[in-house]
Amino acid sequence: MSQRDPLLEAIARYPAPLIMTVVGLVGMPLTLWLFAPERAPARPETPVVISASATPTATPTGTPVAAIAAATQDIALALPEQSPAEALIVDAPASADPATSAEPAAAELLEDASATVPASTTETLSAPGSANSAPPPAQSFVPAPGTHYIALIIDDIGYVDDLGARAVALPDDVTFAVLPHTPHGVTLAQAAHDNGKEVMLHAPMSNLGAMPLGPGGLTPQLTREEFVQTLTTALDAVPHLQGLNNHMGSELTAQEEPMRWVMETLQGRDLYFVDSYTTASSVAGRIAREQNIPTLTRNVFLDNVQTAEDIDREFQRLLALAREKGFATGIGHPYAATLDYLEKTLPTLAALNIELIPVSQMIALQQQATGAW
Repeated sequence: MSQRDPLLEAIARYPAPLIMTVVGLVGMPLTLWLFAPERAPARPETPVVISASATPTATPTGTPVAAIAAATQDIALALPEQSPAEALIVDAPASADPATSAEPAAAELLEDASATVPASTTETLSAPGSANSAPPPAQSFVPAPGTHYIALIIDDIGYVDDLGARAVALPDDVTFAVLPHTPHGVTLAQAAHDNGKEVMLHAPMSNLGAMPLGPGGLTPQLTREEFVQTLTTALDAVPHLQGLNNHMGSELTAQEEPMRWVMETLQGRDLYFVDSYTTASSVAGRIAREQNIPTLTRNVFLDNVQTAEDIDREFQRLLALAREKGFATGIGHPYAATLDYLEKTLPTLAALNIELIPVSQMIALQQQATGAW
């Protein structure tokens, strides 16, 4: 009687392992072949063309306008990362004292001026649908060949009369962000409008440092009804508005629900939104785009440190970004040092092939470059 092979006998009794091994050896190469990346169709590259007419026209590569289209997708990514994430100013210089960053400085201004804020501001409220019935942002903008573009916002308008008056008298198309329910906000907003400037609401929003917001503050503790009413009253308190940006807001702009309430309110008034970007965790710009609100994001704070040298360094960084990307947006404040610098520097921009445009035109330029806000 011949002796049977133990291996063959084991296979005959338990064939499953052998079958699974064979299936694996055959199936794995077949799967890799079927789903290999090179078998997927390549996404065609579609050039972005900026044109004022309905018919697209080619834009020469290497021009500032062509750079706009190429850069808009990653311009927000060019912003420095925060560490820690709750830092209040995204692009503060490494040498900056945190105590002089934009949020604390604005909070100190509020604290100093809080005693002068009138208990009631009903006399200064604009009737809804009258002074605030500003047109929506420009729907077209024709870039000039060889020109780079910047937008410049001056925040915190409203508490200080003399510096505010100097600010709204700045040359060119500076945009002004006015705090609600402030002693001089309405007067300065009217003066800015009379000078042909664009006016925004500088809406106070809660911050991670628990710094005081002043009147009209928006916080996560408000109910939806309270939140919308507070924002609506603030919008009605400042005439000639075309948009809104956040004052402080490192806490609130990171929360989706209140940001949706903000955008829903702006949507009903045809206003744009600028994310001052006081935290890397901000979702405000994304929520604005999702709700089809015209929007852009701040790139540079000019005066975290209020010296001529530091302001010049940040302003030159703004210009460098505009030359590189095609456009850039900066924010400053009505500090004496900032106004001294801008009064001297803004008239020199034309010689540098830099044009200062209102925020609404900057948004239109960005929209034309990408087909989206």
